[in-house]
Amino acid sequence: MKILIAPDKFKGISTAQGVAETLQKLILKQSPSTFVRLCPVADGGEGTLNTVIHILKGKTLSATAHDPLMRSHDTTYGLATLPEPDAAVIEMAQASGLSKLTHAERNPMVTTSYGTGELVLEAYRRGARHIRIALGGSATIDGGLGFLQALGAQLIADQTLPKGLGGKHLPLINKINLEFIHKNLKDLHLTGLVDVRVQLLGEYGSARFFGPQKGASPEMVTDLEKGMSHFESVLSKASGTILKSQRGAGAAGGMGMAILALGGKLESGFDFVSDILKLESQMKGCDLVITGEGMLDASSLEGKAPVSVALMAKKLGIPCVAVVGAMDPNIIWLKEVGITKAYTLFDKPINMDDPRVPQIPDRFSGVVAQLLKDFPEKS
Repeated sequence: MKILIAPDKFKGISTAQGVAETLQKLILKQSPSTFVRLCPVADGGEGTLNTVIHILKGKTLSATAHDPLMRSHDTTYGLATLPEPDAAVIEMAQASGLSKLTHAERNPMVTTSYGTGELVLEAYRRGARHIRIALGGSATIDGGLGFLQALGAQLIADQTLPKGLGGKHLPLINKINLEFIHKNLKDLHLTGLVDVRVQLLGEYGSARFFGPQKGASPEMVTDLEKGMSHFESVLSKASGTILKSQRGAGAAGGMGMAILALGGKLESGFDFVSDILKLESQMKGCDLVITGEGMLDASSLEGKAPVSVALMAKKLGIPCVAVVGAMDPNIIWLKEVGITKAYTLFDKPINMDDPRVPQIPDRFSGVVAQLLKDFPEKS
């Protein structure tokens, strides 16, 4: 049997590469004659930087930037040929991500995307002119206001504004001038890599849908929605583009909107990574595809890696299974997207602080044993 293993990361547990290697080791231990090909993937969320730089043999560089609460910290970004020779990859999660905060520190009224702007400036200083920003894992709902501030946007408000603006500052902005950015960052081409094409406003928008997981109370969600609506009108006027209707504008708490306002574009993080990997070509001729992620739920349908891998396998007529940390029990669309069966490690998501962490190796081993029973070696 020929098996392609193409998982995303298990957030808080393991990288995509780590998951792929674990599954490979267990499969070969239990079925030594199986041919296994590893192809860990990413979709614009955390792990995209490492995956892309590993594939393209680029360089990972250190930088200092501010975290979501404006604390200076060391972080990284990457330089590579993508296919442009003067290209960089930045993960918003590295500078402005939830992973930089404790649970108690989550508060999108104050968290800012300022540090992501600092990484763009650093990459530009190193010669990068085509910069792709993986937008997954952000801690912010600031409409990219902090990001634009870091890049040099001129902001007009009725009061003095601090450095590192957050969601609570959205309704205070009366006018924004982007000309300074265009003048001082000539030939800058920005692309946002999205794992979920979130709309800016409304029930499934950046504030109402994602606000609670970023620490927003119901009152905060209401204020953030109003503030985002106001800031969108200001930014649309400055950019000459109606931003609120563009799909993906709400990605990373409205960061997608800021990228679009600067003349940038948004694209599927999975499509970008899978093209680099030549994933479809690697999939052809395989008997089984194994994908997976930390949590399989409704948001997985919006462009996340496991569903995208499964749809590709379905198109090629190859059975695909998902090995996941946990899964929403109400999911009814697995076969529709090409997932023949899903194997779960736990009944709900865990992270490295969970007391069940020591059980992970045994859970993976058990899942692989069952998987190989369900898809036995060809005779």
